[in-house]
Amino acid sequence: MRPSGKRQVSNSQGTPAGASSAGSDITVSREDATSGKGAGARVLAFPRSVGSEMKKVIWPTGREMVTYSIVTLVFLIFITALCTGVDLLAGEGIKFMFGL
Repeated sequence: MRPSGKRQVSNSQGTPAGASSAGSDITVSREDATSGKGAGARVLAFPRSVGSEMKKVIWPTGREMVTYSIVTLVFLIFITALCTGVDLLAGEGIKFMFGL
């Protein structure tokens, strides 16, 4: 199954556009980090950066969401049954050991 959604074009260095090989594209000078003016500007810039990051997300289709939900429910049912079985067996083992 191929993911669907928006793709980023690779740049000449082989990394996707918008991605940095050094880690983060955001650089803040020491003056901006310590002054109130820089902090306010960063707070106002935050919603814009969130919006731009949300545009990069490849959202699952409805069919994929149904598949993921079913897999999650089956896994939860299995783990619940496993924990219940271990609990019941441990309880029976303790009853047997102590003669209750």
